[in-house]
Amino acid sequence: MTSDSGSNSQDTDYARHIQEVLDELRQMQQRPQLVTSPDALEALEREIRQRTDRLGSLLVGQHLQQALDSDTLQAEQEQLVRQWPKPLKNDGKVTVMVRTVQGLAVPVRLTYYRRQGQRRAGKRDAGVYAGLVLLGIYDRCTPALASEVSLLAAMLGSLAEAQDVLAARGVEVDTKTVRLIAYRYAARARLAQQIERTAFEDTVAGRRVVISSDGGRMRMRETKRGPKTKKGRRRYTGAWREPKVLIVYVVDAEGKQESRFAPFIDATLKGPDAVFALLRTYLQRLEITQADHVLFIADGAP
Repeated sequence: MTSDSGSNSQDTDYARHIQEVLDELRQMQQRPQLVTSPDALEALEREIRQRTDRLGSLLVGQHLQQALDSDTLQAEQEQLVRQWPKPLKNDGKVTVMVRTVQGLAVPVRLTYYRRQGQRRAGKRDAGVYAGLVLLGIYDRCTPALASEVSLLAAMLGSLAEAQDVLAARGVEVDTKTVRLIAYRYAARARLAQQIERTAFEDTVAGRRVVISSDGGRMRMRETKRGPKTKKGRRRYTGAWREPKVLIVYVVDAEGKQESRFAPFIDATLKGPDAVFALLRTYLQRLEITQADHVLFIADGAP
């Protein structure tokens, strides 16, 4: 994504920037321009929209920064980091540019948590901006922008058309970024739908809950790059993949599975981090803290 010079200074003094834009708009109000042609009117509209879009982005950035600095969100970040599948270490405050639905990128200061271990020179280890995750900000886009990009990508005939419409609205993104945002937004939406459709009517309060995870083995037919065969067919590889399978069920006092409790079974090909994210979601919805005993069954594989 490209950044906008008006908000790309990484200066989080939002009060000053907001006041500057308000002063510019007040001057336009006190000194109306005389428009005498369609072109002049269009130019005036664009000038006003440019300022109001910047004002909107700055207001969003100010609210974001206040939320990230609040004690409530700080406590939620710490809780999220403690529950993360892999140990994370506080790497200090950094400035991150977040693009708003108005199309402008605004800076926010927040804590970056990296995985514990050796750091490579000049590079960050894979980590997480916990504050952004809690606010639903992925791919450095606010939820409203991700929703709009995904909607246009689905409605229009091509990603290039979606890019053109976004550009007309002041959102400068390339087709690769449009695809990335839309695909990841759709994946999150599908996961949310699956969770919402899952019945969580039964309770685990006072019961013995067993949680187990293991890796399987399956062969995937994956399209291979390169020329087609003589018969015009796509070449493919039959690579072996390891699905991570998760199951949550209830047992009685003798360790036998209770037939009255329908077990929850899920799987993913995206590795241990993804399966732990699924586990966290299921256990929260089941209110696992009310269980009498919780037993984890797994081997020592990652």
